[in-house]
Amino acid sequence: MSDEPSISIAGTAPKNGSLVDKAIPATEDVAMETAPEPASAPASNPQRSVEGWVIVATGVHEEAREEDLRDLFSDYGKVRNLHLNLDRQTGYVKGYALIEYALQSEAEQAINKASGKRLLGKPLTVDFAFVKDSRATSRRSRAHDGRDSRRDPRVVSAAKEAANEAVRTARRHAEDRERERSPDRGF
Repeated sequence: MSDEPSISIAGTAPKNGSLVDKAIPATEDVAMETAPEPASAPASNPQRSVEGWVIVATGVHEEAREEDLRDLFSDYGKVRNLHLNLDRQTGYVKGYALIEYALQSEAEQAINKASGKRLLGKPLTVDFAFVKDSRATSRRSRAHDGRDSRRDPRVVSAAKEAANEAVRTARRHAEDRERERSPDRGF
């Protein structure tokens, strides 16, 4: 891919695809999430997106422009992409921006130096957009504590019992309907 920055009108997706669309999807073994709270230092386990290192700036003033953010964040490295979402109803900034750098060191420098800076009077909180949750485990181990539910006799017998009960109920309802339709109702 080209190192040229993607330029788009604020609130619209870039023609070559959205930055969010190119993010690494979550898998069973790696839970990806946006950073939930501010951090004074970079996240302990940042994850690279497909194209680069994406940081999220929150607390962005509703009247901020892309140029304002690009000017601020270009001090820490070459900004490859900047995405600023607008609220469709109001036309104002939603309060966050996604900024992409080619190098992790540039992203870390932006996080360390831009966190707490004021933009249009509001303090910014900056962190990696994608982090590997240290508590993340595979879905199977979280949900079943190492057991395969398809082979667990307790789960199988409960499922069989539920299926058998559903069949018995369906048969009773069918017999009841048949009796109601029958001309000879046993009187």
